[in-house]
Amino acid sequence: MKQSMLPQELEVWYILPAIRKAFAIEMIRQGIPQKRIAVLLGVTSAAISQYKNDKRAKEIMFNPMVKAEIKKAVERIMKSPDIVFSEVMYINQLLKQSRVFCQIHKEMSPTPKGCEAVCDKYYFEGLIKLRGA
Repeated sequence: MKQSMLPQELEVWYILPAIRKAFAIEMIRQGIPQKRIAVLLGVTSAAISQYKNDKRAKEIMFNPMVKAEIKKAVERIMKSPDIVFSEVMYINQLLKQSRVFCQIHKEMSPTPKGCEAVCDKYYFEGLIKLRGA
């Protein structure tokens, strides 16, 4: 049986590492050196190697819509490296507002009946307006 996780646990243990991994993989595709990626993302070169070799943050695969947004985010980061933090936060908010977060939560953990309404009220409340939304 799957272990029950609170949304906050899912976010810290799985979502944020998966976002970092997706950023790293996209940067690798764009030819950015591994050491530079590590500096940009605030992780070690070993972490980038583990992302690349699917040994870390391998539990979550993002859908094409999220991957497209990650690609755009990486393009923005390459123009302005100091925005990594805001781009990670943007993707995290996108996952919540698009309900991808809820889908991942249900796949990885038993969730209580009506959990969407609870998250809407206590966890997602006050989300920022997404670009173009």
